[in-house]
Parts: sequence; structure tokens; C-alpha cells
Amino acid sequence: MSALLEVLDHCARRVPLYRDVAPPAPGEPASAALARFPVLRRPRLLRAFPKELVPEGASLSAALASGEISFVGTSGTGGERVQVLWSQPWWDTQELDGFAPHALAWAAVREPGYREAVLTTPTCTGNLCHVGDLPMTERIDDDRVLFLNQKVDPALWSDRDAARMADELDAFQPVGLEADPAYLAYLAVRWARLGRTPHQPRFVELSYEQPSARHLAAIARVFPGVPVIDAYGSTECGFMLIACEAGRYHPNPRWHHLELAPLAGGLRPELARLLITPLGNRWLNLVRYDSGDLVRPQPEACPCGRAEPLLVASLEGRAKDAVLHAEGAVLTAREVDAALAPVAGLLHYRLIQAGPSTFEVDVVPDELDPLDPTEARDRLAALLGAEPRVRVVKSVAVEPSGKFRLSRATHVDLDVRLAVAS
Repeated sequence: MSALLEVLDHCARRVPLYRDVAPPAPGEPASAALARFPVLRRPRLLRAFPKELVPEGASLSAALASGEISFVGTSGTGGERVQVLWSQPWWDTQELDGFAPHALAWAAVREPGYREAVLTTPTCTGNLCHVGDLPMTERIDDDRVLFLNQKVDPALWSDRDAARMADELDAFQPVGLEADPAYLAYLAVRWARLGRTPHQPRFVELSYEQPSARHLAAIARVFPGVPVIDAYGSTECGFMLIACEAGRYHPNPRWHHLELAPLAGGLRPELARLLITPLGNRWLNLVRYDSGDLVRPQPEACPCGRAEPLLVASLEGRAKDAVLHAEGAVLTAREVDAALAPVAGLLHYRLIQAGPSTFEVDVVPDELDPLDPTEARDRLAALLGAEPRVRVVKSVAVEPSGKFRLSRATHVDLDVRLAVAS
């Protein structure tokens, strides 16, 4: 029996959330059995946790007491925070395997003595928290992972904070740097202003949120020649996609089954919504979990030569972060970002659509190159079909999760409009 069929059989027979779903029949294709399971949205997961997710015959209290699993909360960027049943051994193994499509990173993470530094919101590093003023030694996990940040908003970093993080990178000498792209971009321009050139890792892995082209430009400024790799995962489901050297996103098939589901109403047929079924973890009983993310499938073979059953050309951002053209067409967060990519001097931004043709944009200069806000206005106007109101600001506020949302429409719920086709 395939790993997917095993998960479907286990969930249908033992997991209360799926008590109304028939298990796979003998000889039935996995695709047919999978289609019987409903799409799982975050609100339903909230109601199910934890009792409806615990397999019949298993003791949640015993598993928690023994340390086999723990409760871990998600960041909540795409909606309300949810908790999941967390197995650390499963997480570590599937995360390591997720690097396989990128040859350089895959070789590096398997080296004896591999070390990495992590830069993100201090409240969003799995099940760890480093808010406050802790010495470096108390932010090193298992002698191999250094957590750099201790403040919930990168705009609050002082020059002393930026210098400390550069000093710690120099002292720790990590092989890899895992970072939230917005946080690393903010730190990169601070280092550039201070004239600091920090330790150069073998690679930078971006995760936690979607990178902006302007974030990438800032990061490249202080890490010239260092490969910057985009990865996609979630606390709920694990490490699911990573970009290869050709920039296409490859799955982690041993640990996840991914579906690219078309959108309802025939909207944007070239896009799909990502549905995830984790594999190999009897406590993580999510089938066809709707991550809320839009992707652009890659129909042709990847230039890197890897043969995969599923390939993604680009991550287009969350459905919640899409906006509408003044005439009603859906525009993804990635398409908004592409319009602003050529704007020199731009570090960060936030676009809010309050009505069909009402757009407000806050732009944050990098203070290294001149920023012309009229260029940002004109480039967005050409995309949106209406001229936005642009303001130059020192920073934009982080979400309660500690992450950023670069764009959103407040007058319509695009997460509902861009639902999976039934």
C-alpha cells in the first residue's frame, strides 16, 4: 500500500474528523479514495483540535506526558492561530529531506557539524521563543542552531542590535542562514549603512513568508554571490516545497502529497490553490488541508532535470493577500510585487485596497538609494487600473504574528472568492 493510501485508510478508520468518509477499497487508486475526503479549511481545523484529530485507541495525555508529541501554535498570518500536534522527530526528518532538490543546500545540511543561524520574529521559530535580552549562549539550540533576533518588529532594531547580530554571525560561522525575507532585508540595509560585511554563509534559505523582489535586492547587497533559496512550508504541515537552482519549486514527496486544485468559477485558470496531505505522521491527521496559498503550476519539465510528479513555477501568495483590478480582475500578491520590483531605493511596502478603485500604498525607503514615490505610483497604476495614493513612511507595522502582509483588499473577502472548485 502506498504511503498516501496508508494515510487515507488510517484517517478514515481511526480519526474522528473523518468518520463519515469511506476508507480505500481493495485495489482502489489513491486518487479516487482521496477525492472522497472534503477540503479541510482552517476554521474546521480550529473546531476539530484536538479531540477529533486524535486516532481512536491512542492516548493524547500519555503521548504528551512522554514527550512523543506536544502542542504547537501556528503564527496566524493567514487567519486565526491554530494548534497542531507536533512530533519533533517527524519534523526534523521531513525538513532535512525537503532540501534534496537543491544540490548545494542538500550537500551542506547533511555535513557533519552543520550549523545554521535563524532570523525571524522571535515568536515564530517553531516551538521556541527568544523575546527579550538573552545572551548568545541561551539562544543556541543543540550547539548547531543560533537564533539571532529578540525583537518582534525589525523597525525597532537599534544600530547596536544590528551590530550584535553581525558579531554573532561572525562568531558562530553558520553554514546556512534561514531567514524571514523581510527581516533579513531590514537587517541587510542596516548593515550596509553601518559598513558591516557579516559572515558569508554557503547559502541563505528564505521561509516564513513570501519574499519581495525588493527584499531580495537588499539581501543580495550584503551577501553577494551567496545562493538565496526560497522554501515553502507551514507549522501545520511541514517543509513542502523548495526552489531548485533553476528557480522552480519541487515537492517533498516522501512526506507530503500535494494537490494543485483549480479555483471556483473558472477564475484565473492558470493558477491553483494548494492542498496538502502530510505523510508518515500518525498524529498529524490532516487530509487535503487548504493552506490558503495560490500557486502557478509548471506544466513543462524543469530545466534542472529532476523528474517530479508535481512542479510549481511560482508561489503567488495567499488568496487573502490578492487584490482586484479596478475592473474586477484578480491580481495576486506576486503580481503586485512584480510591478514594484524595478523601483530603486524601495525596501518594503504595504498596499491596501479599500474599494474597487481605492488603493493606498505605504513605501519604506532603504535610505541607500534615492526613492521616487511617483515611480511606485505610476507602476502600480498601470497594474491596478487606478492611481493609488502613495505615502513615504519610516516603517509599516508587523501583523500580530510578527510577519508582514504586503497587500490585501479590505472591501471583499478574496479568500472566499478564490476558493477551491467543488
